[in-house]
Amino acid sequence: MAVKFTYADLTYLESMSPDSNELILEMLQIFIDQLPEFTEGLTEHLKNRDYMALGALAHKAKSSVAVMGMDSLAADLKTLEISAKAGIDQELYPILVNRFIDQVTLTCTELQAYAKTIS
Repeated sequence: MAVKFTYADLTYLESMSPDSNELILEMLQIFIDQLPEFTEGLTEHLKNRDYMALGALAHKAKSSVAVMGMDSLAADLKTLEISAKAGIDQELYPILVNRFIDQVTLTCTELQAYAKTIS
């Protein structure tokens, strides 16, 4: 399909469903539906300095962004997960959380527009 997104790369998803867009649409919807949990949760855990919960949610979000081909963001989330669970490099947490929110917000808009073209 060769659609170019700012951060996402759906090559993996498209390879899993070459004859039908149904799986792609389902995975896009799951990802989009999870975003409020991730963005609000990361923000709240950061604000409350609940670093174990921050790390746990970063771990969960990492899997979702990896499926969407957002490898750089998945690496950021892995860094956040490990650092937050260890309570180290706390100055990085807001940077990584804000980068996550910025990238998934833009990606969500792009994926919603893309979903309309393949549904």
